[in-house]
Amino acid sequence: MSEADLSLAHSRERYDEERRQGQLIASGEEKAWGWFGPAGTIRAERRAEFLIQQAKLAPGISCLELGCGTGEFTTRLTRSRCDLFGLELSEATAKRCADRVSGKASIIVGNIETGQGLEGRMFDAIVGISVLHHLNMDLCFKSTFPHLKPGGRFAFVEPNMANPQIWAERHIGFVKRWRRVTAHETAFHSRQLRRQFEAAGLVVDVCRPFEFLHPSTPRWLIRPMLFLERMLSHTPLVGIAGSIQIAGYKPS
Repeated sequence: MSEADLSLAHSRERYDEERRQGQLIASGEEKAWGWFGPAGTIRAERRAEFLIQQAKLAPGISCLELGCGTGEFTTRLTRSRCDLFGLELSEATAKRCADRVSGKASIIVGNIETGQGLEGRMFDAIVGISVLHHLNMDLCFKSTFPHLKPGGRFAFVEPNMANPQIWAERHIGFVKRWRRVTAHETAFHSRQLRRQFEAAGLVVDVCRPFEFLHPSTPRWLIRPMLFLERMLSHTPLVGIAGSIQIAGYKPS
C-alpha cells in the first residue's frame, strides 16, 4: 500500500471514529464534556462571547462554525443574529443541532479536511470551540480556510497541552478512556498554535492561555475560583490554564 493510500485509510479511520463519537454524544453522553451545571454554563457562555466579539458577529455577517456538534455553541452564536452555518461530520449530531437551532442556522453535513459541503460558499468569519485538536490542521487550512473572505475574521478556543489534566488525557491510557478522548485527539501549546495559523498566511492578533474554572467546580466555590483565576492570569502560571483563545483575520 502506498503512502497516499495509508494516509487515506488513516483519515477514514479517524472520520469513522468521529462519527461513532458523534453517535455517543447524540445519545445523551454530552455531559462528559462539561458544558452543563453552574461552572460549565459559565465556561460555555464566555467561549461563545469570545467568538462573537473576536469574529465581530452581527446581522449581515456570514459565519461558519466548524464542528458544530449538537449545537451547544451554535444556539449561543445565533444570539448575534449573524448568518450562521454549522459544519459537522457526524450525521447524528448534525441532526440534533439542526433540531435545536430551529431554522436560526443552516447545518451542513460535511468535512473540514476536504471542504465537502462548502463548495461555492464564502464566509466573513470562521469560528469553533474544541474542534481544531481533532483535525489535520494542514488539510483544514488547505480545504476550509480558502472559504474565508479576504479581511474575514477567525476565532477559536482549544485545549492547552501545558495544562496537567489536558496532558494526562492525551498521554495516559486510562485517563484518556475515562475522559472519552479519541485516539487521534491532541491539544496545542499557544506558541505552536500561533505558528500554525501564521504559517498558513493568517494574521493572529490574540493567542493566549486562559481559564482555571473547572467544569466540576461547585456553585459555592465559583466566585472564589473566578477571583483566583483573575489573579493567576497576571502571573506566569497562566501558561498552564485549561484552554487557549486564538483570533485574527485573513489579510486582504
